[in-house]
Amino acid sequence: MATVTVTKNENIKNKTKEFQKAVIDKDLDVVLKNVKKIDNTCSFTKCKTRTSDFAITCKYCSGRFCTTHGLPEIHGCGDAVRKDEKQKFLHPGIKLSQEKHSQASTKLTMKLKQMELERKAKPSKSKKK
Repeated sequence: MATVTVTKNENIKNKTKEFQKAVIDKDLDVVLKNVKKIDNTCSFTKCKTRTSDFAITCKYCSGRFCTTHGLPEIHGCGDAVRKDEKQKFLHPGIKLSQEKHSQASTKLTMKLKQMELERKAKPSKSKKK
């Protein structure tokens, strides 16, 4: 199971203020047009590239980016990617089916019983005079 780490970076636009300004108008068509325009621009700070045709959504910060800023390392989610990949590497999520789990459990108990039977008691050291 992969963990998702959210990052906050100054390179990502805070679109909430822009959305609040766009919703002020009373005409619904104008509001929808303004919101669509804001949502279809790259979330990188100084980028004004349109993302209506093709956008990359980051799974770490949920921002929509153009192809230039689409990689997490470029727009500032590099630490989150590093943490996520390290977690995947250190704790791989190998899942056993119920059948294989029961087989492995049975094999382990049999091996432990066999090792217990093979174990020798320590010989007692008695001094003979």
